[in-house]
Amino acid sequence: MLSRIAESLYWLGRHVERADCTARILDTYLHLLPTGSWQTDHQVIRSLVESMGLRGDTELEGADPSQLVRTLVFDPERPSSVSGALMAARDNARGVRDALPLDVWECLNVTWHGLRSRTSSGGGPHTYLRWVAERCAMSAGLVDEVMSHDEGWHFLAVGRALERADMTIRLLAAADSQTGSVPPWRALVSACGGWEPYVREHGGMVGQHTAAAFVLLDRRFPRSVLRSLTAAETSLAELEALSGSPVRDPRRDPSSARRIVGRTRTGLDYRTGTELPAELPTLLAALQRTVHSAHVAVSRSFFRRGDEVTWATIGAEQLAAQHLSAQHLSGQRRSAPGSPAAPAGSPASRPPVTLPVQPGAPVATAPALPGGLA
Repeated sequence: MLSRIAESLYWLGRHVERADCTARILDTYLHLLPTGSWQTDHQVIRSLVESMGLRGDTELEGADPSQLVRTLVFDPERPSSVSGALMAARDNARGVRDALPLDVWECLNVTWHGLRSRTSSGGGPHTYLRWVAERCAMSAGLVDEVMSHDEGWHFLAVGRALERADMTIRLLAAADSQTGSVPPWRALVSACGGWEPYVREHGGMVGQHTAAAFVLLDRRFPRSVLRSLTAAETSLAELEALSGSPVRDPRRDPSSARRIVGRTRTGLDYRTGTELPAELPTLLAALQRTVHSAHVAVSRSFFRRGDEVTWATIGAEQLAAQHLSAQHLSGQRRSAPGSPAAPAGSPASRPPVTLPVQPGAPVATAPALPGGLA
């Protein structure tokens, strides 16, 4: 598979998952805020900004609630917004339509066309966010059910799993430091879509220990960090097997994305919920580094790029010298002893044509073709 196609599928999975997670987070916070406190609870706004990975964005941290919703939901120019992520997903899918089933492409394309009508319909953020969550769920279901689980599917699955783990880790970090009118651990479980599974397993009382253990370590909940890293490791193992025989065992290769994810997944798999409270901040920071390192390793291992197009500025004198040199060599070839005369009217018998070139005209060197996966 060409690296260009692999990279587009990887980012397709990440963008759809980001739109889904962002919609769930915003919808949860909008519902859990007490009436009237949305306008005054700046701690909630800060927590939302942190959970989106946008800490340091002064425009959002100082935003009023209505501006925050407009930016994180409807702004198509911001990649971290719901609309921006869906538009980026559709753009990636459009470039690899041959690698996607028709049903998947139509789902993403219809979603893209529905963004503007849903934005202008005036139904409010809740209606819009619920529609986004449903469309993302439909896209994920079609990808899993009608797309062949080959290289392309595994690249998409890796992107989806890493993005899901990253968003869940950010939510945990925000909940661990949050104070305000929204119950942080209730918001955490609900934003991950796990409120009903959590209640069935732990009851209606939500505490830090049980909520953190549920979204981090639960082996049966599909959106837990452990399950996400397990899915990423499984797909990475398949991709490394399909990409050819590695020189070294990927489990021993420090640059292997599978090793990076696998070591962290193993540590979570054998960790108990009672160990979490004392080490939660340190653990979350380590998990964020793991996701970032895995992303970098995937990019370096699978997404090869050719040389970029470079432009050189050549003066008129240099071009003239090159043409004179070419004419001189051509004359030497025609006058070489023993060489047959060129027939009249043939290209060799015609005088060389010197095209006029403006001084300082740019000359592009042809880019190397992008490398493909072995």
